[in-house]
Amino acid sequence: MGNHIINLNSLNDTDILASLIAKNLFSKSIVLLWGEMGSGKTTFAKSLCSGLGVQTEKVTSPTYTIANIYQGLLPIFHIDLFRLSSSQELEDFDRNDLITDEGITIVEWPKLILSFLTDEPLINLKFETVSNCTRRVELESNFQDFDKIFTILKKDNIFNNN
Repeated sequence: MGNHIINLNSLNDTDILASLIAKNLFSKSIVLLWGEMGSGKTTFAKSLCSGLGVQTEKVTSPTYTIANIYQGLLPIFHIDLFRLSSSQELEDFDRNDLITDEGITIVEWPKLILSFLTDEPLINLKFETVSNCTRRVELESNFQDFDKIFTILKKDNIFNNN
């Protein structure tokens, strides 16, 4: 169980954080990406998928398709619920269309999917634009399965900004 805030000052910082998280994800992990438009969610999702073995150029925003599925080290469901305005719009989807139990689920704009979730291992990343070059990311999880991520971030002080 943990909480940690990081400033990402470059795409390289984003790749480093995404790689660290990717190495510590496991089947059934759900990564929820919160933040305003342009705060770095899709860029982070691409870096995370890269860390999970997917070629970056294959990762595209699923804003219009709702879900993209990639095969990396594990299956990856990349969900984007930006276009949806109510949970009723999710009624046409089966839970298995949006969340994989055999791999990793990444959700941008996750508010509406919360009703699909019960006790799955979740990690929340809340993105905030600080400047044109800097994003602040707050990582939070109540699941011990992700403790290694928080331990590494605190112990190694990778980003030297906390």
